[in-house]
Amino acid sequence: MHKRPWASSTYPFLFFLTLSYLLPCLIPLATAQVETITEVRIEGNLRVEEDAVRLRIKARKGQAFDQAVVGEDVKSIYRLGFFDDVKVEWTKEGVLTYVVKERPYIKEISVGGNSKVSRESIEAALGVRPRTILDRDKVTEGVEKVKKLYGDEGYSNAKVDFAIADVKNNQAVVMLDIKEGKRLLIQKIRFEGNKVFSEKELKGLMSTKEKWIFSSLTGRGVLSRDVLTNDVAIISSHYFDDGYVKHKVLEPNILRRKTGIEIVIRVEEGEQFRVGKVEIGGELIDPAEVYLKKIQLTTGQIFRGSRLREDIETLSEMYSEDGFAYARVDPITRIQKEEKTVDVALIINRGPPVHFNRIRIVGNNKTRDKVIRRELAVSEQDLVSISKVKASQNSLNRTGYFKNVSVTTEKTDQQDAMDLNVVVEEGPTGSLNFGGGFSSGEGVILNASIAEKNLFGRGQSASLSFNLGSKRQDFFLRVTDPYFLDSYVTVGASAFNSELEYSEFKTRQTGFSLNSSYPLKYLDMPFFRKKQVPEGSRPSQQKLSLFRRMRFGTAYVFKHAKNTDIDEDASQEVKNEAGTSLISMVSPSLSFDTRDHFFTPTKGTRSSLTMDIAGLGGDNDFLKWDAKTAWYHTLVNSRRWGGAYTLGLKSKLGLSSIFHRPNDNDSLPISERYFPGGSGSVRGFEKRSLGPRDSSNEPVGGDKHLITTAELVFPVLNKFNLKGVAFFDQGQAFRSSDSFDIGEFRRSIGVGARWVSPFGPLAIDFGFPLNDQPEDDTAILSFSVGGGF
Repeated sequence: MHKRPWASSTYPFLFFLTLSYLLPCLIPLATAQVETITEVRIEGNLRVEEDAVRLRIKARKGQAFDQAVVGEDVKSIYRLGFFDDVKVEWTKEGVLTYVVKERPYIKEISVGGNSKVSRESIEAALGVRPRTILDRDKVTEGVEKVKKLYGDEGYSNAKVDFAIADVKNNQAVVMLDIKEGKRLLIQKIRFEGNKVFSEKELKGLMSTKEKWIFSSLTGRGVLSRDVLTNDVAIISSHYFDDGYVKHKVLEPNILRRKTGIEIVIRVEEGEQFRVGKVEIGGELIDPAEVYLKKIQLTTGQIFRGSRLREDIETLSEMYSEDGFAYARVDPITRIQKEEKTVDVALIINRGPPVHFNRIRIVGNNKTRDKVIRRELAVSEQDLVSISKVKASQNSLNRTGYFKNVSVTTEKTDQQDAMDLNVVVEEGPTGSLNFGGGFSSGEGVILNASIAEKNLFGRGQSASLSFNLGSKRQDFFLRVTDPYFLDSYVTVGASAFNSELEYSEFKTRQTGFSLNSSYPLKYLDMPFFRKKQVPEGSRPSQQKLSLFRRMRFGTAYVFKHAKNTDIDEDASQEVKNEAGTSLISMVSPSLSFDTRDHFFTPTKGTRSSLTMDIAGLGGDNDFLKWDAKTAWYHTLVNSRRWGGAYTLGLKSKLGLSSIFHRPNDNDSLPISERYFPGGSGSVRGFEKRSLGPRDSSNEPVGGDKHLITTAELVFPVLNKFNLKGVAFFDQGQAFRSSDSFDIGEFRRSIGVGARWVSPFGPLAIDFGFPLNDQPEDDTAILSFSVGGGF
């Protein structure tokens, strides 16, 4: 098929050229007598409103006739895009008429010859729709996109012709005639001239791949020129990153064979270059030697472009920490051919110091602004600090109020100011849970809980939980305000009542606790006080010390414990716990948390040290030390592998010293003992089932314990915030008179899932004991709701 002559893109140019010559001839000589316009008319428009045309013209009734104005009006009407032709008529009576010829209206899109690509895909690529005004240039562009669509599907020899047929009532039919041809896939990718890197290694860098047995399902082997062009850039970057700064990767040669496509890529590798002189200059804050110690490039090493980019980023971040957010680092390289070296000079233009102008918070429909602002490490008018921006995002993630948090900077029209945008997506902070279970030690258990960790959007938390069963009845109530009375003091309180029936006795505990904590960085004490630095000093000289990242806490706990119904055959250890005892203790603590997320962290550390001092009243006098630590590090973070693979190492250590107990007991009260096993401990074993046992083989808990865990968390379905986990646990509890015997440790391996669900964070694990003993109670499945330590 052939295009009509008027489909040519040169038509508008010829039209205006002819118009410029003919327009004077169209205006009768009578204009010399009649110079005033008595009326302006629009004729020939059928679908286009007359007012739409009048808005574009300048000629008006009562004005003097001006050929230049009329000429501009014709161009303006034509630029509307609705008309193929515009003529001008002038009468002796002063009537000026613009006669327009509307472009055809597309009645139908006709597609023929397609069988491998759907009509819907073709029409979407064409971008032209029925019941719209015909734009011939747009049709031509759309046909090229249809050809590209076929090429992307492997039909690189496909031909797409088009024609436009006029029908009655000034309508048109756009007709596509497609000859698809045979699908050609990439049969072979071959390199020439490569000696440094093997063909296999270079192919591995490419997204363009050779066909394979499942190409019909996966689309592998389809040639995309855009993807191939990007592959060439990646290969070139790979050579450049290994010191081959004079290499060339030539344009791929695409050979079409009868059975498929062969791609030949020729490489001219050149010689490898090393780093020569490395200098840093420009507007320096510290001596150049300080910055040279921070960068990776050093004289004599292989010149790598990636290291140069990272060094530029490092210097930029260092300057941003000093408030120079717009600092620019310009690399200047000089190739020394004879020495085969590359001299590098990094020139720094620091620009003006930049302050935060406005802090905008978006997305918090429930959470109040002040709850978000108090977690930020920066305030308006502070000097910009990228590390504090990151710390702010991590702090918001640790609250557990939000599914997603984004803290970014934005330039303003002021050179010394920058806005901070805090965008949050609120997650589920309330939960209502029902569940049940069974264990040999506790029988059937039904549990229920209601919790809210962002009460009324104020950041306060409250929870109420029950455990009801044939052998257990528990009640717990907890409330916490992390910023009591808008201060930095965290205040909490809890009350509890717990009843548990063992095979040899019953125990009931009732009590309450009050606790508070405070960040050490706000304490005005010599050891923690912020160091005074000279006026005008840089923020990087005022970095937080380890101690100034800690929180100091203290708690008071009161418990009333009563052990009854002691079996006559019970061990003496159990009989010694008979009767009523009171525990009154104070618990000072230190904690430290730099995790980037409260539930699925990818980096950071959380540690705590707590000492329970019992003996402030009551009839029990003992000390307990509990140390916990968890360290997270991302091993791999790659789109190719789906995201971040994070290693987590955790440990718990508990020790005790007993000074006075009723009946001269030499062990902790049974309510204070360590019972490993279950979620958050050694998975694969029943909850609270490990540790020392009495003569009846019942677990009675230990006076000390040690638990260690190694976990690998990996992405499963990022779209649904679902992650997988593989773990190794080990641990055990011991009596005070026993030493830590690693041979007695119980060990397990397993897999699980972590899901930030609409009902709150959920952890499910399947643990498999490695060295369980006949007396052990095992449980493959364990789960928890919320974030554990």
